[in-house]
Amino acid sequence: MPDRKDKNRLLRADIALDQQRADVYVSEYVEDSKDFPDFENDRTAARQAAARIKGIFETIRNYKIPVVTIERNSGVESICRVFETINSTGTKLTTFDLAVARFYPKPDLRGLWEKTLEDHSVLRNFEVDGEQVLQVVYLSLAAKSGKYPDPTRGNLLALTREEINSEWDKSSAALAEAYGWARAQGARQKTLPSRNVLVAMAAVGNLSSQENKKWKDDDFIRRWYFSKVMQQGASQASNYRIGQDFMALRKYLDDGKQPSVQEVKLNTETLLRLKPSDVRYKALQNIFATTINFDMLTGNAIDSEDTLHDHHIYPRNARKRHDLPHDMLDSICNRVPLPGESNQRIGEAYPKEYFCRLMVQSRKQGTLGGLSRKMSNCMIPGDPKDPEWHEIFSVDRFEEFCRERAKLIRERIRDIVGDSLRDPSPDDDEAPEYEA
Repeated sequence: MPDRKDKNRLLRADIALDQQRADVYVSEYVEDSKDFPDFENDRTAARQAAARIKGIFETIRNYKIPVVTIERNSGVESICRVFETINSTGTKLTTFDLAVARFYPKPDLRGLWEKTLEDHSVLRNFEVDGEQVLQVVYLSLAAKSGKYPDPTRGNLLALTREEINSEWDKSSAALAEAYGWARAQGARQKTLPSRNVLVAMAAVGNLSSQENKKWKDDDFIRRWYFSKVMQQGASQASNYRIGQDFMALRKYLDDGKQPSVQEVKLNTETLLRLKPSDVRYKALQNIFATTINFDMLTGNAIDSEDTLHDHHIYPRNARKRHDLPHDMLDSICNRVPLPGESNQRIGEAYPKEYFCRLMVQSRKQGTLGGLSRKMSNCMIPGDPKDPEWHEIFSVDRFEEFCRERAKLIRERIRDIVGDSLRDPSPDDDEAPEYEA
């Protein structure tokens, strides 16, 4: 085969990779082919055109194609790990994405998952990933076969098509029940403290009879759950944690043996600086959502379907206007859930102003006792029956307010977790945040 043809317009691919020969052919073509009459009297333009073509060939010669070599006997998990990181779009794939590709077309996991989201809207509302259904499937099968319940990616991808087909619908329904239970505990998509615990609960629910599912209404389970999600750190891997929780709950369901309840180590100093990025903050938002029954501003009962806003009692602009410490301004001690309309009405107003109006109005109406009960329910310190009550909300008493409210919040936590609540000891190091 000739090096070039069609009046030198075409070069063989291997010639393009030979720099010296390719450069000569490109120069000859541009300068001698007569295809470029504009260059006949402008050699500079001809050389510039040739240089651009040579530059393209140079890019081709220097282009490096990444290659990953996998041993023939490598397991599916090793192959999937490579595929997860290096794929045609450069997008990192989830375990569920890998499972979709592995099992397609039977079962069509993507299609199954879309139908599950249609049947169980709670899973869509919480933006659940289909991987969690596979985890419930695996845990249920592991319990039946006596295997150790460790829902790792490798174990999920090793499920058979028959196992997925037989367990999918029941596992999906159990997962939806678990998320429904979490919603009843005050969780919403942005305030859900733990997904892993719910997978364990779903797998246990999947194995239990309809009669035995009453355990989900158990006060002990609520205490166990909140004690678990209100931890400042966790040293064990998430999959291991799911397996441990699953086995503990199964034992409780089967023979009534209560799983151990973790100590919740929170004092007022920790609460004073507890911010939204901390999983314990989200757990407290859940507790607030289920125990604060009244709108702090209007006194009206809060409907369970109300959209609640995480309101700053002292407004955020107080940091610049009055040099208030921003860590306390953003802490849980300066927050209260409010319906959207009340949150908008208060806006950036200061608490001394609007609490004073509430106190005066209630005094005129003879309803100070009701206002006291509602403020207590919202964990607002002081007693509106005291004529000087509104003074505790002065800007110069901000830190005092936060400390008093931290004490009230701590007591509300005790109402939920009981004797599990402890003060951190001096030897307790701050552990990494619990990635629930």
